[in-house]
Amino acid sequence: MIYLCLSLLLTFSYKLAEVALRTTPYRRGGKYTVLFWALIIVTITPLFNNNYTFKMPVDYGNAIPPFVMLIIINVIAARFSGYNPIGKYNIINFAITFPVIEEIIFRGLILPITESFIVPSKIMDVLYMPITIPVIITAGLFAICHLQYYKLSADSIRFMIFALLGGILLGAMTVMTKSILFSLILHVVFNSFSILFSKRRLKI
Repeated sequence: MIYLCLSLLLTFSYKLAEVALRTTPYRRGGKYTVLFWALIIVTITPLFNNNYTFKMPVDYGNAIPPFVMLIIINVIAARFSGYNPIGKYNIINFAITFPVIEEIIFRGLILPITESFIVPSKIMDVLYMPITIPVIITAGLFAICHLQYYKLSADSIRFMIFALLGGILLGAMTVMTKSILFSLILHVVFNSFSILFSKRRLKI
């Protein structure tokens, strides 16, 4: 129960940071919520003994082929993501801050937390990477967390579907390598190409 509550708190940590910021003298600085949230997550991460955040990848020789394939899949999928952050500040956060902090939260912290109370037995392999129950649970939480950024709409449903599918692949890569390094790079690539494709569409 404690692990479940902790996972849910981490899942909705952005919204909690937003609410907490409103209680400070900087409550009108809503645009800085993402930085406040990032600071909190980076500060508390070392308190988690069992996490994948600071570990270097293992089995990276076997991980390189699926990693390269996922780079290609990410670039193709980004064309259809529909993400379109406006303004330099939001673009930088979308391309860097969100991927880094979300990978720390979901693949770095929540995934090993889930593995500690659910046996990480393999369901199947995708691109030679293990899909486990903790990977699917973490991907589900990753999808749900996107509701704290967007109002419920057709777009947010699409974002959640992308997050669910992407979360499964990123989680499998993390399980394979015991590190978030590759999943973090993949997340940055997806978000960055989503921005690139959205800007190209606007120019047409």
